[in-house]
Amino acid sequence: MNIKEGSDMTDSYEQYLMLSDMDGTLIGSNFKISQKNFNAIRYFIEHGGIFGVATGRTKYSIRPYMGDLKPNGPCILYNGALVYDFEKDRDIKSEFLEKHMLDEYVDHCLKNFENMTVEIFTPEMMYIVSSEGNVDPSVEREKKVFRYSALAEVSEMDWYKAILFDTGKNLFEAQAALKTFELEERVENVFSQDFYLELLKKNVSKGMALEGLKKLPRFSQKTVIAVGDYDNDIGMIKSADAGIAVRNARACVKQAADIITVSNDEDVMQDIIFNILPALQI
Repeated sequence: MNIKEGSDMTDSYEQYLMLSDMDGTLIGSNFKISQKNFNAIRYFIEHGGIFGVATGRTKYSIRPYMGDLKPNGPCILYNGALVYDFEKDRDIKSEFLEKHMLDEYVDHCLKNFENMTVEIFTPEMMYIVSSEGNVDPSVEREKKVFRYSALAEVSEMDWYKAILFDTGKNLFEAQAALKTFELEERVENVFSQDFYLELLKKNVSKGMALEGLKKLPRFSQKTVIAVGDYDNDIGMIKSADAGIAVRNARACVKQAADIITVSNDEDVMQDIIFNILPALQI
């Protein structure tokens, strides 16, 4: 993959499938998607491009950010546990955790990390199984719908993923405890922020979801662009034909990427769509 010098903006993006992370990438530090990003994405879609998001978020927590802009491509949600079509309002593929193997581990975390918030994501909604005094600030800020529940009750449901929210120190200890419970090789665990450790079904990730999409006839001939900033984005950045890291990305993400774009506060999509894509030579 090379970048051509002095390329002009193209009027056709028909060859591209682009997937963008949201938090830290598409969403600025003001917790909004800029108007310039919205305008660029609309232009991309109107001129043949296929755009989707790849995020740890649910379809419900995406919608308030996207406004009237509906992705016209597949969206990778729950960090790869669900691939969803917003245009047709249907699931493309779901991957559920083998949750019963986590009962003892989650119980251990609840007993040993008194300030930890444990969030369980099911197809219906998010459940918090920790103390009602433990609150994830993003849940309050975004007014996310959730319900407090006992772990035993939630254990009867399907889980897309579980999130542990705590300090980095406690989360590293919780991550190390996976080995004690013989879970290290049986579930995927990944940091999506310094304060989030996420647990998913083995071999489920944004990268693996993208690999599956690339095999579908609709996308098999597309040039795939993936954009992200954090550890959970590395797999899809490596899987893409052109993996792009934002300037504010972690060093390990930049190392995995082919291209570094502007920061999430500098209109990432505008830079990629109007500057980087027209200059790509793959």
